[in-house]
Amino acid sequence: MNKKDEQLINQEKNIPEVKEDTKVNIHVNSNDGLKELIEKNIKWSQVIYEQNKKIKHRLTMMLVASYLKILFILVPLILAFIFLSPMLKGALDQYSNLLGVVNNGGAKEAQINNVLSQVSGDQINEVLKMLGNNK
Repeated sequence: MNKKDEQLINQEKNIPEVKEDTKVNIHVNSNDGLKELIEKNIKWSQVIYEQNKKIKHRLTMMLVASYLKILFILVPLILAFIFLSPMLKGALDQYSNLLGVVNNGGAKEAQINNVLSQVSGDQINEVLKMLGNNK
């Protein structure tokens, strides 16, 4: 955390700015020195508490955003599966009617053989002539 953040936090709480001491005398003989160390400790604890509060809020927002991303991907896929499958089935039924395939619950090979049995040799020769195979 930089000094600007510390100053903002201290201004919000009306806490005097804490200066970092490189040398701390742990062996304090007077009660005034001990009180001063306890006050500095409390001020630092408050700064750390505010920082942790901000971090927790950011992490919570990141978790919510990740769940929203997953929802934005999965919901359209699920809806597409639900609504498009009947539409595709209807479209396939229409195209099979155009090809003359009757959907009577039989196997696909039977349907293909049914279509091929309806094609005559003359029709095959005409198709081959159109493709460029003149025989």
